Amino acid sequence: MQQIEAANLYEGAVILLDEVRPARVIRIIRKQPGEKIAVALQSTADNALSTVELYQPEDTVRLCSVPSVHWSIHHGYRDPKTGATRGSYVSTPIGPVYCVRDHWAYTAGHQVVSRLVEHHTVTTYVPISLNQLPGEGRPTERPANPGDSRFYRLNKVGPYVLRTGDDVRQLLAKIADVHDREHGRRDARNNRLAPLYPPHECSRCVSGPHDLDPVEVTITRTERDIQLSDLPQDWDYALGPAMAHARITAAADRDQAQPTP
Repeated sequence: MQQIEAANLYEGAVILLDEVRPARVIRIIRKQPGEKIAVALQSTADNALSTVELYQPEDTVRLCSVPSVHWSIHHGYRDPKTGATRGSYVSTPIGPVYCVRDHWAYTAGHQVVSRLVEHHTVTTYVPISLNQLPGEGRPTERPANPGDSRFYRLNKVGPYVLRTGDDVRQLLAKIADVHDREHGRRDARNNRLAPLYPPHECSRCVSGPHDLDPVEVTITRTERDIQLSDLPQDWDYALGPAMAHARITAAADRDQAQPTP
């Protein structure tokens, strides 16, 4: 999950409350500079208005839905003698807008750009319980779109990608085994005693009570061809979450508005 300052929150953002409750920002009431910001939040579980939170502009919250926009340039080499285009190359994903405009494929005379592709990625984090994980031996359910992916992780401990529910349970079992074996006190004879607390309450295992909570991560990817003139005109650097969300939402609205052939 990505942290964001309350001053940079935007309508449509999904943030995490109390480390366990995702909620969508449906309205932001901005007062005078330096004053608290009132944020109306809607629970993503029941779609009911759940709370209005007050934040200082510098307060940080965690985004449960992280949007990002990148671009890639498809180009080829122009033969100086015949003028024919040879080869087909694709740049690595480029984030800063000015880097797309200034890419050598656009500025070098011996290069021909065939496509400029805009990539939209939305990474969604949903805290779940152990009972919501796939059963023993069962694979992770695949997302509807072939290009998307779904996996699991622990909230703040361990590797970023755990492919199945079994991987989550095995990691938790390893953490519990180390905790039970090494994190208890010693008696007068220097024998290790059983720990007094479970791993999620042990300061040597975690830094907070929800660090070992399972999280389902879904990555949704879409792309579309654009022209160089379609790039953001008033911003030269990487798009922040608010700008990326607005651009992705606008593109989805345009796609839905287009008539079906």
